[in-house]
Amino acid sequence: MSGNPKENLKTSLGIVAGKGPLPVAVAEAARKEGREVFIVGVPNESERGIEAYPHAWIPLGKLGATVSALKKAGCLDLVMIGPLARPELSALRLDWGGLKFLPRFLKLLRNGDDALLRGFVDYFEKEHGFCVVPAEGVLTDLRAPAGVWTKARPGAADEADIARGKELLAAIGPFDMGQGTVICRNVVLAIEGPEGTDAMLARVAALPASLRGKKSARAGVLVKMPKPEQERRVDLPTIGVMTVENAAAAGLAGIAVEAGGALVVDMRALVARADELGLYILALEAAA
Repeated sequence: MSGNPKENLKTSLGIVAGKGPLPVAVAEAARKEGREVFIVGVPNESERGIEAYPHAWIPLGKLGATVSALKKAGCLDLVMIGPLARPELSALRLDWGGLKFLPRFLKLLRNGDDALLRGFVDYFEKEHGFCVVPAEGVLTDLRAPAGVWTKARPGAADEADIARGKELLAAIGPFDMGQGTVICRNVVLAIEGPEGTDAMLARVAALPASLRGKKSARAGVLVKMPKPEQERRVDLPTIGVMTVENAAAAGLAGIAVEAGGALVVDMRALVARADELGLYILALEAAA
């Protein structure tokens, strides 16, 4: 079976949809290529926009129902896109597939989010014959291109902050923490945890103005990078217009990501908003 979705246009593309607009964007791109799609949405997580496509609403614990629905729809390739809240075990309504996976789930849960994601990929691929493909293989303009995208450009102080942020994220990566950090004037203001990037930026915005930048004198950078050895097909860092607005509200001067190592939601709108607010956005080449 090919791992290239463009070589499997006669089969439906399965999409397991988390939060946010990306699952619908991937579905739209696949349909424009003449490919049928089938989306599995998670109640209270996925956006209602998936209902414009063939779909099923299936709770997280019902893995057997998920597999059956995808196979009935003729799916071979599978995209897993969009964040999901870590489930409370007591709230899961497990079917036979979920019960079978439960012992492995409990073991993976103790090893962090990266191990859990790899476990789900293995479950769909090795046990049920799907081929998990990256979202950017379908929606090709999702992946961040190298270079500075905005009118504003980072200065020497910004470059020093970016370098420190990269170094920090590389150091904490083995501990399976978040994919982002905020550095301002060489000081670590925040490290992303399970709460996510937007909540981290809100924490920075609540700090005293003496510690961070402000609208009239922006300083500091949000650095988002993939974790070392993470499963890149399902969990790349993502930025969008809201990321830019929250970074601006925190007084930051810019955002730095890894070229090819981040997903960009509506890049044209994102760059326009960054230019309006006076932030730079930079995608760095990955280290060799």
